[in-house]
Amino acid sequence: MQFRRPAQNSARPDNFVLANLPDREYAQLSRSLVRVDLPIEYKFNVVGEPSDYVYFPTAGVVSTTAVTGAGEVVEIGMTGADGLVGVQSLLGKVEPSQSIVMQIGGAGLRIKVQPVQELIASNGRFTELFYENLSLQMLQMGQSALCNRLHEVKARLARWLLTASDRARSEQLGLTQEFLSQMLGSRRSTVTVMAGELQREGLIEYSRGKILIKNREDLEGVACECYKIVSSAYRKVLQGE
Repeated sequence: MQFRRPAQNSARPDNFVLANLPDREYAQLSRSLVRVDLPIEYKFNVVGEPSDYVYFPTAGVVSTTAVTGAGEVVEIGMTGADGLVGVQSLLGKVEPSQSIVMQIGGAGLRIKVQPVQELIASNGRFTELFYENLSLQMLQMGQSALCNRLHEVKARLARWLLTASDRARSEQLGLTQEFLSQMLGSRRSTVTVMAGELQREGLIEYSRGKILIKNREDLEGVACECYKIVSSAYRKVLQGE
C-alpha cells in the first residue's frame, strides 16, 4: 500500500510522517535526525526499559511482539515507512512490555526522544500525525488479539502476508516458515502445511526463505476480515480516502 506525499516534499525522506510535515516542523526535527541501517533482527528496545530513540523507517518492516516470561512471542503489530517506532517512549515514563524488532531489513532515521516530545507539545501537524499513528497501532493490536484467538491459521497467514506486503511495499518478502510460525503463534508444521496450500492454489510462491505474492486478489479472499478492517483504516490515513 503506497502512501501519498505532497509533491513539494518529494525530496524528503521516504517516510509518511516526515514527508507530510510543514517545512518549519520538518526543519525542527531534521537538525537531529540521523540516517541508520536497520538490518533484519535489529532490536529497537529492551523489554521493561524505555528507549532513548524514536525511529522513522524508510524501508523494511518492523514487528511489535508480545513476549511471555518463557520467551514465547506472537506478533501484535507491524510498522513500515508509513509510521514511526518508539510510541511508548513518547508517552512518558512507560516501561514497554513488548519487543520491537526488524522483521524485514531496511533503513530509516533516528532521533532522541526529547526533541520529538517537544514537537508533540507544540500541537502542530506532527501532533496530529503522531496520534493518527498511535490510533492505527492500537487498532492493529486490538484486531490482532481477536484474530489470534478466533481465526484459523490459513486465514491468519494470508492476512499476515498481505499486511507485511503493504508495510514493505513489495510483493516479495524475505521470510522463513520458522519466523512465520513465531509471528503467528502457531506450530511450524501447521504453518508449513498452510503455506503449502496457498502455494498449490497459486496464491504465493515459496522457496529458500522468500515468499512471492502471485495473486493478491484471491489471497485477500482467503484472509480473515481483520485484514480489510485494518487496511481500510490505513488507506484512509495514508491515501486520504
